Amino acid sequence: MQLFIQIALMCLINTLLPDIIRNYLKISRFWKRTAANTQILQSTLDAAREELDNVLTALHAGEYAKKIKTMRAERKVAEAESNIKMARQMEVIKQSTIDTVAYYVSKVLLSLILIIVCARNRHAPVMVFDDSFSLAPLSGLLSFPTGVYNAISVPVWAFSCNFTFRLLYGLLAKK
Repeated sequence: MQLFIQIALMCLINTLLPDIIRNYLKISRFWKRTAANTQILQSTLDAAREELDNVLTALHAGEYAKKIKTMRAERKVAEAESNIKMARQMEVIKQSTIDTVAYYVSKVLLSLILIIVCARNRHAPVMVFDDSFSLAPLSGLLSFPTGVYNAISVPVWAFSCNFTFRLLYGLLAKK
C-alpha cells in the first residue's frame, strides 16, 4: 500500500510541479521589477529627444548647419530607441531561458527520482488481487518483473499513473 500511494503522489507531483514552477517564475517577475538599466536608457532617450527639440527650435546660421545638427540629433534618438528595444528583447530572452531551464530541470529531477524508486522496488508488487478478481488476459504483463500471480508491478503502476495524470492535466489545462 505504501508503494501505491508513494508512486501515485510522485507521478502527480511530476505532472504538476514543473508548470507550477514555471508559472511562479512568471508571476514573481511582477513583484520584482528591475528598472535600473531601463531608467538609464530612458534618460538617454529623453536627453536625445530634448537635444532634437533644441536643434529644431534654435536659430542657425544656415540651412546646411541646421540640417546636419538635425540629422545628428535624430541619429542619437534612433540609437537610444534601438538600445531600449534591444534591452527589452534581451530581458525577454533571459526570462524565457530561465523558465525553460527551470521546467526541464524540475521535470528531469522528478522523473529521475521516480525511476529510482521504480528500479529499487521493481520486484515488489504494488497490489495483489485475490483469486476472485481475474486479470486473465493481461496478468502476465501487469505483474511482469514480480512474477506474483494477479499482481500489479511497480513499473506498470508508475506508467499508468503518469499516463492518467498527464491525460487529466492536459484535459483540464485546455479549458
